[in-house]
Amino acid sequence: MSSSDRATLLVFCSAAVSAPLACGDDSQGSASASDSATAVTNPTNPTNPTNGATEPTTGVSATDGSASASDATGPDVPTTTGGNGPKLDLGVPDGGLACGCEFNYVWVANSVEGTVSKINMTTLAEEARYITRPDGMGNPSRTSVSLKGDVAVANRHGGLVKFYADKADCKDTNGVPGIQTSTGKDDVLAWDMEECRAWYIDFPTSNQRPVAWTQGSVLPGSCNTTGEKVWTVMSEKPGLFPGMGAAGGVIVSLVDGETGKIDKQITIPTFSGEGYGAYGAAVNTHGDLFFTPLGFLGQSKMARVYIDNFAYKIWKVPTEVGPYGITVDHKNRVWLSSNAVSMIGAGRFDPETETWDLVPGFYSGAGLAEGLDDLMWVASGNGITAVNIETLALGPVFKTPYYMKGIGFDAKGFLWAVNYSDVDDGNNPIDPEVVMKIDVDTLTVVNSYDGLNRPYTYSDFTGNALFNVTCLPPL
Repeated sequence: MSSSDRATLLVFCSAAVSAPLACGDDSQGSASASDSATAVTNPTNPTNPTNGATEPTTGVSATDGSASASDATGPDVPTTTGGNGPKLDLGVPDGGLACGCEFNYVWVANSVEGTVSKINMTTLAEEARYITRPDGMGNPSRTSVSLKGDVAVANRHGGLVKFYADKADCKDTNGVPGIQTSTGKDDVLAWDMEECRAWYIDFPTSNQRPVAWTQGSVLPGSCNTTGEKVWTVMSEKPGLFPGMGAAGGVIVSLVDGETGKIDKQITIPTFSGEGYGAYGAAVNTHGDLFFTPLGFLGQSKMARVYIDNFAYKIWKVPTEVGPYGITVDHKNRVWLSSNAVSMIGAGRFDPETETWDLVPGFYSGAGLAEGLDDLMWVASGNGITAVNIETLALGPVFKTPYYMKGIGFDAKGFLWAVNYSDVDDGNNPIDPEVVMKIDVDTLTVVNSYDGLNRPYTYSDFTGNALFNVTCLPPL
C-alpha cells in the first residue's frame, strides 16, 4: 500500500469512525439454529494443495461473571454477515484505525523460575522482573500485550496476572509510602510488596496456557483504549500433574482487563482438555478468539469463540499440520505453525471460506509472527523462515546456532526472537538464554540480552500481533 493510499484512508477513517473499530466492522449478524457452517475441502491455492477437511461444530454453554464452570446451555450458531461500515481494499485489516501505539517492551516468561521479564526494546535492559503467582510456582509461558502496552501472563499451573507497563499507572497498595516495584533481574519483590501488578485471578485449574488481549474501544489516532478484555482457556478438569489437563472439555474465560473480573465463561465439551489441553490463542479484528491444542498428525481441532455472543465453531485441522504456534494476519486469516514431521511448516486458514492452504518445505514446531512486506516469519529450529502471506512462497531465512521458540515484531519492523534452552544434563553446556533483536533486511542481530532464566515464550509478547489486526500501518 502506498503512502498516498494510507493518507487517504486515514482521513476517511477519521471522518467515519464514530464508534470503536467502525472502519470496516467485523461484527456478526443475528444467529439462528438453522444456520450452519459448510465444510470446504477444495484447495484455494493449486500450488499448495490442502486435503484437510473442516468439521464445523457450533453451540454455546456460557455463564456470566462467575469463576465457576457452571453451565447454562442453549444453541446459538454464529453467522458473519459483515457490518455496514465502509470497506476499502487497501491491504489493511477490516476495522483498521489510525492508532498511535508505541510498544516499548518485550515480555518474556522465565518458566521454571515463575517470573516474567520486562525488557526495554531500545536499550535491551531488563527493567523489571515479576513473580506471576503468589506461591512463585505458576510456571508461566504465554504472555500477551495490550494496545496500552500492559501485559497479561498465563501460568501453566493455573492463574492469570496483569502487570502495568507504565510505572505511573501502578497503585500504592502495600502500606509503604511511594511505589515499590522491581527495577530489574536482581530486584524481584515479594508478592505482597510488588505494586505494578494490576490484578491476579486464581483460576481453579492445573492447566492454563492460552492468553490473548482484545482491542477494546480505541480512540482513533491514539492508543487511548477502554474496555479491553483478556481471553484465557483452561482444561475443564484438572490433571494428575501440574500443567496437565484431563478427560473432558475446556473452559474459555473472558476477563475484564481493567478489574480482573471474569465477564463470561463458556465450556466447550468437544474440544479435548486432555494432555496439554488448549495450547495457543490469538484474536482477529473483532476480538474473536481462535485457539488450538498442541497437535501432532491427524487429530487436531481449532476453535473460534465469538466475543459478541459466545457462540463457537470447531474445525478439523489438516492431517499434515500439528498445531503449535498461532497468529492472525492483517487480513483476518489464521496461521498455524506445524509440530508434525510432514515438512509442512505452516497452515493458513480463511474463516470466511473455511479453507486451508499449506506451506511445505520446512519443519517448524515453534512460534510465528507477521512482519512488514506481507511476510509471515515462522521459527523453524535453528532458523526463522519467511513466508509470503499471499503466494505462500518461501522467502529469506534467518539462521542462528540457537533453537528458537518465540518470535514477534515491534512497530519499527525489527524481529524479536526468544530461544529455548535445553536442560543442562551435566554433559553438554546449555545454550545461552537469550532474546535477540534482528534486522530482517540484513538478517543480522542488532542487539541481544542473555540474562533470562529458562525462557519459554512464543505468543504475542511484543503486542504487534494485536496491532496488526487492529490498526493501520504507520505512514
